[in-house]
Amino acid sequence: MENYITVDRIKKEFDFVNLVITTTNIDAKNEEDLFKTFSEEEFNLKKLTRNSQIHSSIVNKIDENNIGQRIDGDALITNVAQVPLLILTADCVPVVIIDPKNKAIGVAHAGWRGTYDKICKNTIDEMVKNYNSNPEDLVCVIGPSIGACCYEVSEELVEKFNTNLANHAGKFDIIKDGKHYLDLWKINELTLKDCNVKEENIINLQICTNCNHDKFYSYRKHNKTPKRIGTMIQIK
Repeated sequence: MENYITVDRIKKEFDFVNLVITTTNIDAKNEEDLFKTFSEEEFNLKKLTRNSQIHSSIVNKIDENNIGQRIDGDALITNVAQVPLLILTADCVPVVIIDPKNKAIGVAHAGWRGTYDKICKNTIDEMVKNYNSNPEDLVCVIGPSIGACCYEVSEELVEKFNTNLANHAGKFDIIKDGKHYLDLWKINELTLKDCNVKEENIINLQICTNCNHDKFYSYRKHNKTPKRIGTMIQIK
């Protein structure tokens, strides 16, 4: 098994970025693992920037003044080259947002709380504000995370989402044997579409971490593991 996977369409169409998603071969939370895995030509890890993730909807803009700082929040945006942005997950949804026209990038950590608070919308709004991004130009990747096949939740939580996303109520709840399963992928897709991201520009890898726990960390399957998948992107 490789230390990381890439996304074919991103590699083929967008040569100004590097995007990787790590596997269980390494723990992306451990920066030593990242330094051992990636060369300086691939990622300038001396400028690695990530949040102190708090399951919020806070988006931090990274510029020359705060590279490498660890700030409370759950999304990052930048248009600065040679600054890797890192999101850590182990069932929560990592969402990558690429603006090929304005050469800007964003990453979001969308657990159920961040998904509920529409962190993807907040990230896009900040990219529009700071980089003049047009949502119709954006290409988004939904990375490995727990799927509706495995994400059992309470009926109460489902109702919270139905109320919050009234226009889409009932489109993301699967009931099996009387149990409710929430589709965070679908909710984030709907949020992106509501922001005017084109459907053909939403790349959902559809990799469930719980089902694929041999390759990706799963908080539920791996008994609340502290180890994390890293979704990392850098402008070259």
